Amino acid sequence: MLLKRCPHCATAHVHATERFAEHQEGSDPVVQWRVVRCQNPRCDRLILALVTASGEITRLYPAGTFELPDEAPIAKEIRDDFREAGLCLGAGCYKASMVMSRRALQRCLKEQGSDQHNLVDAIDHAVKTNILRKSFHDLATEIRQYGNLGAHPDDDQLSNATHENAEQILEFVRLLIHEFYEVPAAAAKLKGRRTRTPP
Repeated sequence: MLLKRCPHCATAHVHATERFAEHQEGSDPVVQWRVVRCQNPRCDRLILALVTASGEITRLYPAGTFELPDEAPIAKEIRDDFREAGLCLGAGCYKASMVMSRRALQRCLKEQGSDQHNLVDAIDHAVKTNILRKSFHDLATEIRQYGNLGAHPDDDQLSNATHENAEQILEFVRLLIHEFYEVPAAAAKLKGRRTRTPP
């Protein structure tokens, strides 16, 4: 079994091939709980995975910490929203995860100078002022729309609140956080080292 990321050690694309036990989920023969072990030798911890017959992992326990790196100057509110979106995803609360991803996106844009009250206006402003890449416009709009699924019951579309959609939205928010905060911090660090190095 290949995990996108170990919830313990955060190693990406790690194998967890040792199956110690499995348990069928209710009367559904195509969904099983499996206990596996992370094959990263520095981790070697157990993980509980809910797996479909096709091998798709739909849930992991523990869900993971979803902590953002300390070295980047990321506001506590953004860290909290991102962490909660990840925890909701791991707990199977997909609408809640989408809402928290939407909040994290809006907080990021506000910090970058797009502080319009409505997120649709903030996204448009961010694209027009080059705060947000034009190629990110459609993805940011999707986060807003999916976040509305949980925030506005009159427009509820339960079929769209899936694990896959919630996970992809969270990954895009993570990409934006990386671009807005981690890349500038890394660039500043490199520049500082370069200015201290004699020619």
